[in-house]
Amino acid sequence: MMYRFFICSVFSVLFLLTAGGREVDTLYLNVIIPESEVITIDVPRYRIAANTHPNATAYINDRQVKVYPSGAFVGLVNLGRGENKISIAAVSDTGERLTKSFTVIRPEPPETSPEEPLTIEDYFMQPVGDLWLNEGDILEVRFKGSPGYEASFDIEGVKSDIEMRELPPNSTGGISGIYAGHYKVKKDDFTLDVPVRFRLRSDFWNSVEAESPGRISIKPGKLPYRAEVIGNRPFFNAGLGTDRLGGARLGFVEPGVVLQLDGRVGRMYRVRLADDMTAWIQSRFIDIIPSSAPPPRALAGSISTAGSPAADVVSLQLGQKLPYLTQQLINPNRIVIDIYGVTSNTTWVTHHLSAEGIENITWEQVSTDLYRLQIELNHPVHWGHRIEYTDTGNMLIIIRRPPALGDPANLLHGRIIAIDAGHGGDNRGALGATGAMEKDITLAISQFIEEKLTVQGVAVIMTRTGDYDVPMADRVEKVISGNPDLIISIHANSIGYASDPERVRGTSTYYKHIGYKPLADIMYEKMLDLGFAEFGVVGSFNFLLNDLIEIPNVLVETAFISNPEEEMDLLDIDVQKKIAQAVIEGIESFFELIK
Repeated sequence: MMYRFFICSVFSVLFLLTAGGREVDTLYLNVIIPESEVITIDVPRYRIAANTHPNATAYINDRQVKVYPSGAFVGLVNLGRGENKISIAAVSDTGERLTKSFTVIRPEPPETSPEEPLTIEDYFMQPVGDLWLNEGDILEVRFKGSPGYEASFDIEGVKSDIEMRELPPNSTGGISGIYAGHYKVKKDDFTLDVPVRFRLRSDFWNSVEAESPGRISIKPGKLPYRAEVIGNRPFFNAGLGTDRLGGARLGFVEPGVVLQLDGRVGRMYRVRLADDMTAWIQSRFIDIIPSSAPPPRALAGSISTAGSPAADVVSLQLGQKLPYLTQQLINPNRIVIDIYGVTSNTTWVTHHLSAEGIENITWEQVSTDLYRLQIELNHPVHWGHRIEYTDTGNMLIIIRRPPALGDPANLLHGRIIAIDAGHGGDNRGALGATGAMEKDITLAISQFIEEKLTVQGVAVIMTRTGDYDVPMADRVEKVISGNPDLIISIHANSIGYASDPERVRGTSTYYKHIGYKPLADIMYEKMLDLGFAEFGVVGSFNFLLNDLIEIPNVLVETAFISNPEEEMDLLDIDVQKKIAQAVIEGIESFFELIK
């Protein structure tokens, strides 16, 4: 409590002391963004965030900007190519002036290579990572070199002098000399661990060659390889795309599952799930097994159900641990599991009365190697499920029931709620113009939530209780092992470096699985009731705690710490308490759905 009060009061009381310990009437200037005197970034405009005495006048490149009651001021500067000098100044009412200067370097775009001497550059060259290719795969190659000449590439042991064409400048950002080519792998092609060899020729006597950094293996007949899933909470990716939170994940998969690998790009392996369905998995999640291992195939046998007060269990006879994907559907609430490499021999489905949460179970042979199981629930909302395999390879779908509620006057009594305070330690999160850090605000709000829930008889799982970093994987394990009813993750939002901090504002909530959208909708409404502007309810969010299908969850981006007005709100202890109360009211409203 003392730690939280100190952090919040430093910013919510209007600067009793500055960071340097000077009196309130002393002029000061703290620049938060940029964080160093020289930075390099390739954006057309750059966000400035700083703070000074609330009564001072502030300037960014001699243009006066608004100073907020907190002392914060922000702005955007346009960046040209090359070096951009930025001057940030604060001036007191007596004329005292403090100035800090920065250099922001916006790199020059790549230029067309010279026609002479004949050149092939490493820039733009593809493939970059190592590849496995199978019959029908298309190898796409590219390099940058002197424009206007004849280009080709060789695949050692497969084919030579494969033609490449020079792309028009209007498709390459104005750069000439970008050459591209492709090759479709044939049934009889074979080569192992060779680079692509590029050739650029001006005439018979004058040519240059270069090799790709990535090496390729083409081995139809050898693929697919078998692999076993290993590691802690392994998952499938939809493709090779990535962003700040990683590439789009299709779902988690149980260790021990046997896969077919028929391609590779760098450290990502392509998984053949069905003839028309592939996924990708990281190398750290697989162990390649001997080719003599049996292919991952099975007959689906009988289905049975059983129930306990907390969960219903659906058991499917398979006999082998096969890859699967699962999702939630609504209206009506259903769980769908696609199991790959399975042919149906399901001739009966047994329902037991103890499985009270299950309305119906159906199966469908979608294609030759895709078996689909649909479980219709009689729950008013999804409360989570997980999939496990027994040692004998039978699949278990454990479906949590909504909890039985006790005291109608206190729906939360006896419940378990997980509260995740975003960031912590060296992971500061976003920064406000006063220097406020997201990690401190999220911890303060989370602690207020914890206090209020504890008073109501709730057992609270905190993913962190102080200023230290907890890796996301550890947060997930702590939450899963505690078996809470809900997970609420608390964050403060921020814009990127090229956006306007004064224009972007508002509250938002985030979910991934459609069954948890009602929780996100409720939390959003509660946050709007506090007077925050709308930023939206965001689905399909790729945050690891939102990935959990086992437990209802939501991420709450309370407001934008990058917006000076909302930063003041987030630093106000009274507002923090109101946010905490709104979150608790949202939890109560969600439990109302199952009364």
